[in-house]
Amino acid sequence: MSNLKKAGVVFAVSAFALSGLALAGPKADTNGDGQITQTEFQAAADAKFSQADTDFDGNLSKDEMQALKKLKRAEREAMKFAHQDLNGDGSLTQAEIEAARSAKDAQMQARRLERLDTNQNGTVEDSEREAMKAERKAKHEARKAERQANGGSAEAGERKGKSGKRGARGPQKDTNGDGLISRAEYNAASNALFIRMDANGDGVLTKGEGKKRRGRKGKRKH
Repeated sequence: MSNLKKAGVVFAVSAFALSGLALAGPKADTNGDGQITQTEFQAAADAKFSQADTDFDGNLSKDEMQALKKLKRAEREAMKFAHQDLNGDGSLTQAEIEAARSAKDAQMQARRLERLDTNQNGTVEDSEREAMKAERKAKHEARKAERQANGGSAEAGERKGKSGKRGARGPQKDTNGDGLISRAEYNAASNALFIRMDANGDGVLTKGEGKKRRGRKGKRKH
């Protein structure tokens, strides 16, 4: 396999690794207790591998990875459509689109209120806004100090990203460079991904842990 093809596989693998964040949801939470253990996470990842391995050879090729990506994209679009199609007639009216947009805006406002309203009185006060600004500033200063401690250069940040810490695209799975992802390689990378997502290191994923990791990369691309 040429270096160019291998690079394509690695890129697809990295993107697919990030899609493992989606495992931190209801499908992975098999016992419905609101959190995902490492066993549940690994089981969901293993199921995803089996779904992608369409030729049943125990390895994932670039084509298989791309096919699964397209399938997941189609599933997301179908779920989005079903959520907006309030009367279930298979088509969307302007009223349904506006209703879905309003519901999304209301949800975002509720999340913002929950995040900022620390005293839980139902309103965001000036003191709470100032506290949030101070927290953001403190985090910015901490990141700045961390960069300086690592040499203070873009090259240092890039090296840190490649090492699998902050800024990394996701765990690389093709460890032997053969252009294929074996189940063992996939499981090892999934396990590493769980550890990265488990922000507090308690061995379980709770609501928000995976999203916070993704949030650092900005908006999700489709």
